Amino acid sequence: MGNVDGTGSDKHYWHQYIDTYRQAFQTLGPVRIILEYGVFRGDSIRWLRSQFPDAFIIGADILEPQPEWPQDDRIQYVRFDQNDPEHIGRSLRANGILFDLIIEDGSHIPQHQAWCLTQSLPHLRSGGLYILEDVHTSHPDHSLYRAYCADYAQPPATSLQVLLALQHIRTTGVPFTDTLAAGLASKDFFTAEEVKSLHADIAGIELYRRTRLPLHCHKCGGNDYDYAAMRCRCGVALYETADSMSFLIRKS
Repeated sequence: MGNVDGTGSDKHYWHQYIDTYRQAFQTLGPVRIILEYGVFRGDSIRWLRSQFPDAFIIGADILEPQPEWPQDDRIQYVRFDQNDPEHIGRSLRANGILFDLIIEDGSHIPQHQAWCLTQSLPHLRSGGLYILEDVHTSHPDHSLYRAYCADYAQPPATSLQVLLALQHIRTTGVPFTDTLAAGLASKDFFTAEEVKSLHADIAGIELYRRTRLPLHCHKCGGNDYDYAAMRCRCGVALYETADSMSFLIRKS
């Protein structure tokens, strides 16, 4: 049946996002429809169902529905290909839905994170929440960043850099100019016009970073840790620079 309290999801035991998410959810008001990219074993869908008993939840994944995924009259699964931004935008426009909450927990590939953000944000209602989960994969120290961004002539501004820049601009009062937008634009991530749209459409940006050790290891499931080395006994690093980062983005 899975864990309705979220303990079966890495949102809880590894990243420890859940307490921060619950605080943000309290400011949303009525939540009627939710979209989550990436279903995996379905634990996050179960948790969302328990948190929002009156909401309809859409789980988007590249896979066909799996036997272990939760089934409910309030849950629907759709096929989405995050590697095709035109497909994402076309599918969202076809449904004509304004979501209250969108969680992007899909492939974690840096380009996919950028494309989902730009294609999905127009379909979030005013005051709604977009959670860009596991954005640490867009950090230059992460293996996925190195795998997908190594061939660029200049290091690209991924979702992590662009959103941090927009947060900094908002906080410090730095004038937002066409030149600044162009400087954040890069091939396969954000055009200058998309950067401008993000600046206009986002009311608030907060970055969560885990400051504690994971409750247990995502690989072996244990918590026999070598604290001095900050590694699980199975070899998994527990406290890397590029780990457990999630953006909470409020729509204007």
